[in-house]
Amino acid sequence: MNSDELVLTDGEILDFRRQRATQDLYDRIIIIIVGTFILTTVLILNQSPPAGAVYGYLWYAAALAIQTFGAGLLWAYRRFYARFSLNFWRGMYLSGVSSLALLWGVAGILFFNAGEFSQQMLLFTLIVGVTISSVSTNAVWLQSHTLFLVITTSPMIYMCLNQADPQYQGMGYAFLAYVLVSYFVARSASSTFNDMMALTLKNIRLAETLGEQYRLTEAASRAKTQFLAAASHDLRQPVHSLSLLAESLKQETGTPRGQQLISNITSAVTSIDDLLGKLLDISRLDAGDVKADISTFALDSLIGSIVREATPVAEEKSLTLVAIPCECIVRSDPVLLGNILRNLIANAIKYTESGTITVGTEPSQTEDGKFITRLYVRDTGMGIPQDQQDHIFQEFVQLNNPERDRQKGLGLGLSVCRRLSDLLGHSLRLVSSPGLGSEFSLDIELVSENIAPAVAESYASENPVGDFTGTPVLLVEDDAMVRQSTSELLAGWGCDVRAFADATTCIHAVGESPGWGDILITDFRLPGEMDGQELTGKVRQLTGRHLPVLMVTGDTAPERIKALSSSGMAVLHKPVKPAFLRNAMRQILTQ
Repeated sequence: MNSDELVLTDGEILDFRRQRATQDLYDRIIIIIVGTFILTTVLILNQSPPAGAVYGYLWYAAALAIQTFGAGLLWAYRRFYARFSLNFWRGMYLSGVSSLALLWGVAGILFFNAGEFSQQMLLFTLIVGVTISSVSTNAVWLQSHTLFLVITTSPMIYMCLNQADPQYQGMGYAFLAYVLVSYFVARSASSTFNDMMALTLKNIRLAETLGEQYRLTEAASRAKTQFLAAASHDLRQPVHSLSLLAESLKQETGTPRGQQLISNITSAVTSIDDLLGKLLDISRLDAGDVKADISTFALDSLIGSIVREATPVAEEKSLTLVAIPCECIVRSDPVLLGNILRNLIANAIKYTESGTITVGTEPSQTEDGKFITRLYVRDTGMGIPQDQQDHIFQEFVQLNNPERDRQKGLGLGLSVCRRLSDLLGHSLRLVSSPGLGSEFSLDIELVSENIAPAVAESYASENPVGDFTGTPVLLVEDDAMVRQSTSELLAGWGCDVRAFADATTCIHAVGESPGWGDILITDFRLPGEMDGQELTGKVRQLTGRHLPVLMVTGDTAPERIKALSSSGMAVLHKPVKPAFLRNAMRQILTQ
């Protein structure tokens, strides 16, 4: 029997889709609980209801009650699933989602303060954050997401539109437009899920008939990869825009209170992005969608690029981040190894209050005589007790952070590192003592090595103010919100920006003024037949020079990252922190 001969009834597909969707929804309850705790805590710590603080505490108590209900519901589902009908579990989940939506809907009224417009930006950001998260958690059941979206946003929209101030009315209409866009994105994701479920059920039937179970696994894996890649790109776009808008707003706001509120907004956006990015990474790794592409490469260039990227973050904490030069040629996957190193450096920065973080290598040899190099990240942080060193590689496990301070991350980075190191076959080791710092290291196959002078290199960044005054920048970005926020940020740095929505209009403008522009900043995904990489070649051909290019992309597929890296262009992945964008521009403009 082939797939064309297999006919499935609408009832079979509907029952299967409902069952799988329910499983997915309950599997994501823990994500909803953690995200709700983070965002409600951010709001209650930074904003008080105009009616009085006691109402804020009651609201927060209700949030904790809903989280407790969610945890209890998940426990009951896993223990007593077979005792109740599918409709019962779907109804219980919908009641929980409705309660959570009502909680945020009430927040839109309770915390609304018409006299303090700047404070509403935090409330606006948090409500946008929870609705963005709902796309990834509830889109498999479109009715659930739609209910959550409407109940969550309607009170805030009403409060904004009911004000005489045109700023609030503008925010209300912008919020209304966002709701419509979010609904259509979720509907598209739901349609993709429905098609995927129909295909999955068909493959199951074929596997049962032909005894070829492996075909089902491959089909499901491909479908999930496409779904996660689309979700990653679409969810990162608004977070990327919010990050750039917050930085632009910071340049325009002079009061200490305004600066603090903007810092809180930036922190909330960073937490949302960190949570989404790490969870997507873990999902793809657990599903087996990430494959290692082993090659031979120079380790020093990889270390240098990642250390330069992380230097602005280290400098914000007055830490010294240095790299010991090496001339090691190793065998590994440079993209996946870079992801591990990036997470280890970020973890060291978060848990080091003062001193130095050192990245270096040491040659070694295994018991069977194989030559390796030990890549290490060494910090002067608080250290880790021996009895806790195995636990820190588990999801959501953090030491010395009982209050779940989002500035210290979410406890997912080391879990990603462990999965990637297992995939690459690199032993991930930890040596640490309380009060003496920590050292994480990887054993990597060594091809050759010339001993270089062990002189640490510091990649300190320059003062960003006034760096780009008068610099002509070509910007190509199809997303209108991202294009506007990036243009405003670059203009705030002194750049002269010409922004385009697609490759065609950019090429036309360059053809008319081939000498204009010192740098091209472009998204990879562009409307039409030409992507960012092809646009780069065309622009360089028209200008007759090797114009510096900075590629910005929301794609997280390993094959896409490898292709861009091999092109030699500088690449940043959305959402991009303004400090990283500024640092990358400075580097390629001075090369």
